[in-house]
Amino acid sequence: MLLGGGHGVAAVAGALDGPGIDLTAIVSVADDGGSSGELRRRWGGPAVGDMRRSFIALSGDQAVVAGAFERRLALAPFGEHPLGNLLLRSVAGALGDLETASAWLAEHLGIRGRVLPGTVEPIALLAETRSGLVRGESSIGALTAPIERLRFDPARPATPQAAIDAIQAADWVLIGPGSLYTSVLAVAALPDIAAALRVTPARVLWICNLEADCGETLGMSGADHLQALRHHGVRIDAALHDPRARLALDGDGDTRGRPDVFSLALEAGEPGVHDTAALRTALATVFAARRRRRAIAGPASRSAGSIAA
Repeated sequence: MLLGGGHGVAAVAGALDGPGIDLTAIVSVADDGGSSGELRRRWGGPAVGDMRRSFIALSGDQAVVAGAFERRLALAPFGEHPLGNLLLRSVAGALGDLETASAWLAEHLGIRGRVLPGTVEPIALLAETRSGLVRGESSIGALTAPIERLRFDPARPATPQAAIDAIQAADWVLIGPGSLYTSVLAVAALPDIAAALRVTPARVLWICNLEADCGETLGMSGADHLQALRHHGVRIDAALHDPRARLALDGDGDTRGRPDVFSLALEAGEPGVHDTAALRTALATVFAARRRRRAIAGPASRSAGSIAA
C-alpha cells in the first residue's frame, strides 16, 4: 500500500509492476489547484487529480486508458480539464461517492489494484506557521516559511473503511515519495489513517525524496522530513534513501528510536526523479531483508504477501 500523491504512486507502482503483487493506493483529495481546484470551486466535492494520476499509474500496459485519462477537453467557459477528472466526478455523482466510483472504474477498465480517497468528504489543508495559519494546498506548497504543523478542515475527516481495512491487511505500507506536507502528510497524517498505521501488523516503509521542494520544505534535511512525519504521529519502521542524492538521511543527530535505514541507489537519470529500475531493485532488497529476518525468527512470524500502495 502506498500513501501519498499521484506522482509518488506512479513512481512506486511502476517499480512494483509484476505478477503476485496486490496494490492499493490511498491518496489525498485536498488539492485546490489546477483542474481539480477549478472543479471544486465550481461544483464542490473532493479533488480527484491524485486519484486520476494513480489510475494512470496502475493501468500498466493499457496505454489507451492512460492516454484517455490524461486527454484534456475544453469545456467553454470552464476551461480545459483532463478526461479522467471529469470521468471520476461524473461516475461518483452517479454512484454516490468516490470510493464506489473508483471500484467501478477499476473493474470496467481492467485496472490492477485499487485507488481509494483518503477521506469520504471534501477537506482543506491548514498549515500552522509562526506568522499564522495558511489555508489551502496551493498556498501551503508555495510557502518558504517553516511549517510547524499540518491540520485539516474538518479536523477529523472520515476515512473510507476500505482504506482502513487495506492498511490492516497489508504486509507493507509504503509512504511517499512526494511533497512532504501537501502530498505525504496530507494522507498519512489524517487521524483515521495515522491511527490505523499505529496498529497495523504491516511493515511501514518511508521512501525519502531525492531533493527538497523549492517551497514547503526549503532548507529541510532528510532527517527533518523524518522528524516531521513522527511529529505528526506517523509511524515509520524503515526508511529508504539514496545517500548520493541532494536530500538524504545523515547519521547525525538523535538516533533513539530511529527506523531501519536502507541506503540504496534510487536516482539514475533525471536529477531529482526516482528511477523506476533503481527503485525496483531497491525495494526488492528491502523486501528480501524482511523475509530473511522472518525466516530467522521462525514460522511463527507473519508471512509477507500483499503491498498497499
